Amino acid sequence: MAFVTGVGGLSAYFSKRSIPGLVTGLGLGAVFAVGGYWVTTNQPEKHQAAHQMSLISSVLFAGAMGYRASANPYAGPGGNMLAALGIISSAYHLTKMLEWQAYEQQRIEAASRLLAQYQTGTVPHQDGEAGPIMPPRRPAPPGGF
Repeated sequence: MAFVTGVGGLSAYFSKRSIPGLVTGLGLGAVFAVGGYWVTTNQPEKHQAAHQMSLISSVLFAGAMGYRASANPYAGPGGNMLAALGIISSAYHLTKMLEWQAYEQQRIEAASRLLAQYQTGTVPHQDGEAGPIMPPRRPAPPGGF
Protein backbone atom coordinates (compact mmCIF):
# COMPACT_ATOMS: atom_id res chain seq x y z
CA MET A 1 0.00 0.00 0.00
CA ALA A 2 2.91 2.36 0.67
CA PHE A 3 4.13 1.88 -2.88
CA VAL A 4 0.66 2.21 -4.43
CA THR A 5 -0.21 5.42 -2.60
CA GLY A 6 3.25 6.94 -3.09
CA VAL A 7 3.27 6.25 -6.82
CA GLY A 8 -0.32 7.51 -7.07
CA GLY A 9 0.66 10.78 -5.42
CA LEU A 10 3.63 11.20 -7.74
CA SER A 11 1.57 10.42 -10.82
CA ALA A 12 -1.11 12.92 -9.74
CA TYR A 13 1.55 15.59 -9.45
CA PHE A 14 3.34 14.82 -12.71
CA SER A 15 0.17 14.39 -14.77
CA LYS A 16 -1.95 17.26 -13.40
CA ARG A 17 0.43 19.23 -11.16
CA SER A 18 -1.82 18.34 -8.22
CA ILE A 19 -0.08 19.42 -5.01
CA PRO A 20 -2.90 18.02 -2.78
CA GLY A 21 -2.65 14.67 -4.63
CA LEU A 22 1.12 14.62 -4.14
CA VAL A 23 0.91 15.48 -0.43
CA THR A 24 -1.90 13.00 0.23
CA GLY A 25 -0.30 10.17 -1.74
CA LEU A 26 3.13 10.60 -0.19
CA GLY A 27 1.63 11.18 3.28
CA LEU A 28 -0.45 8.01 3.21
CA GLY A 29 2.48 6.16 1.67
CA ALA A 30 4.70 7.29 4.54
CA VAL A 31 2.14 6.16 7.13
CA PHE A 32 1.87 2.74 5.45
CA ALA A 33 5.67 2.49 5.25
CA VAL A 34 6.13 3.31 8.95
CA GLY A 35 3.38 0.84 9.86
CA GLY A 36 5.00 -1.84 7.73
CA TYR A 37 8.38 -1.19 9.32
CA TRP A 38 6.93 -1.41 12.84
CA VAL A 39 5.24 -4.71 12.02
CA THR A 40 8.50 -6.22 10.74
CA THR A 41 10.51 -5.19 13.81
CA ASN A 42 10.73 -7.52 16.78
CA GLN A 43 8.84 -5.09 19.04
CA PRO A 44 5.38 -6.53 19.75
CA GLU A 45 4.29 -3.38 21.60
CA LYS A 46 4.37 -1.46 18.29
CA HIS A 47 2.42 -4.02 16.25
CA GLN A 48 -1.03 -2.94 17.40
CA ALA A 49 -0.24 0.75 16.85
CA ALA A 50 1.11 -0.05 13.38
CA HIS A 51 -2.08 -1.87 12.42
CA GLN A 52 -4.19 0.96 13.85
CA MET A 53 -2.31 3.56 11.77
CA SER A 54 -2.59 1.42 8.67
CA LEU A 55 -6.28 0.78 9.31
CA ILE A 56 -7.03 4.50 9.49
CA SER A 57 -5.00 5.12 6.34
CA SER A 58 -6.74 2.25 4.53
CA VAL A 59 -10.18 3.57 5.42
CA LEU A 60 -9.23 7.07 4.22
CA PHE A 61 -7.79 5.62 1.01
CA ALA A 62 -10.85 3.44 0.35
CA GLY A 63 -13.18 6.37 1.02
CA ALA A 64 -11.29 8.74 -1.24
CA MET A 65 -11.02 6.22 -4.08
CA GLY A 66 -14.68 5.19 -3.67
CA TYR A 67 -15.78 8.81 -3.83
CA ARG A 68 -13.61 9.43 -6.84
CA ALA A 69 -14.93 6.32 -8.63
CA SER A 70 -18.56 7.23 -7.91
CA ALA A 71 -18.09 10.86 -8.97
CA ASN A 72 -16.92 9.86 -12.45
CA PRO A 73 -18.06 6.34 -13.40
CA TYR A 74 -16.79 6.81 -16.95
CA ALA A 75 -13.13 7.10 -15.91
CA GLY A 76 -12.66 3.33 -16.00
CA PRO A 77 -12.31 0.57 -13.44
CA GLY A 78 -9.16 1.97 -11.82
CA GLY A 79 -10.98 3.88 -9.08
CA ASN A 80 -13.13 0.87 -8.24
CA MET A 81 -10.09 -1.41 -8.08
CA LEU A 82 -8.23 1.03 -5.82
CA ALA A 83 -11.30 1.37 -3.58
CA ALA A 84 -11.50 -2.43 -3.38
CA LEU A 85 -7.79 -2.54 -2.51
CA GLY A 86 -8.42 -0.06 0.29
CA ILE A 87 -11.33 -2.15 1.61
CA ILE A 88 -9.23 -5.33 1.54
CA SER A 89 -6.39 -3.53 3.31
CA SER A 90 -8.84 -2.19 5.91
CA ALA A 91 -10.21 -5.67 6.58
CA TYR A 92 -6.69 -7.10 6.94
CA HIS A 93 -5.51 -4.40 9.35
CA LEU A 94 -8.72 -4.59 11.39
CA THR A 95 -8.27 -8.35 11.76
CA LYS A 96 -4.62 -8.02 12.79
CA MET A 97 -5.36 -5.17 15.18
CA LEU A 98 -8.03 -7.26 16.93
CA GLU A 99 -5.63 -10.24 17.11
CA TRP A 100 -3.02 -8.07 18.81
CA GLN A 101 -5.64 -6.66 21.20
CA ALA A 102 -6.59 -10.20 22.21
CA TYR A 103 -2.91 -11.08 22.65
CA GLU A 104 -2.32 -8.05 24.86
CA GLN A 105 -5.41 -8.94 26.91
CA GLN A 106 -4.01 -12.46 27.43
CA ARG A 107 -0.71 -10.98 28.59
CA ILE A 108 -2.50 -8.69 31.05
CA GLU A 109 -4.54 -11.59 32.44
CA ALA A 110 -1.41 -13.76 32.76
CA ALA A 111 0.40 -10.94 34.58
CA SER A 112 -2.58 -10.50 36.94
CA ARG A 113 -2.60 -14.22 37.72
CA LEU A 114 1.14 -14.20 38.33
CA LEU A 115 0.83 -11.19 40.64
CA ALA A 116 -1.95 -12.87 42.62
CA GLN A 117 0.14 -16.05 42.89
CA TYR A 118 3.19 -14.04 43.93
CA GLN A 119 1.22 -12.29 46.65
CA THR A 120 0.08 -15.64 48.08
CA GLY A 121 3.61 -17.03 47.81
CA THR A 122 2.81 -20.25 45.97
CA VAL A 123 1.86 -21.43 42.57
CA PRO A 124 -0.20 -24.58 42.09
CA HIS A 125 1.56 -27.21 40.02
CA GLN A 126 -0.10 -29.27 37.34
CA ASP A 127 -0.63 -32.10 39.83
CA GLY A 128 -2.46 -29.73 42.21
CA GLU A 129 0.25 -29.43 44.86
CA ALA A 130 1.56 -26.05 45.92
CA GLY A 131 5.21 -25.33 45.36
CA PRO A 132 7.68 -22.55 44.64
CA ILE A 133 6.74 -19.82 42.20
CA MET A 134 7.52 -20.73 38.61
CA PRO A 135 7.23 -18.25 35.77
CA PRO A 136 4.15 -18.95 33.62
CA ARG A 137 4.38 -19.71 29.94
CA ARG A 138 3.76 -16.65 27.81
CA PRO A 139 1.02 -16.99 25.22
CA ALA A 140 2.36 -17.01 21.69
CA PRO A 141 1.74 -13.68 19.93
CA PRO A 142 0.03 -13.54 16.56
CA GLY A 143 2.52 -14.01 13.77
CA GLY A 144 4.82 -16.21 15.86
CA PHE A 145 7.10 -13.53 17.33
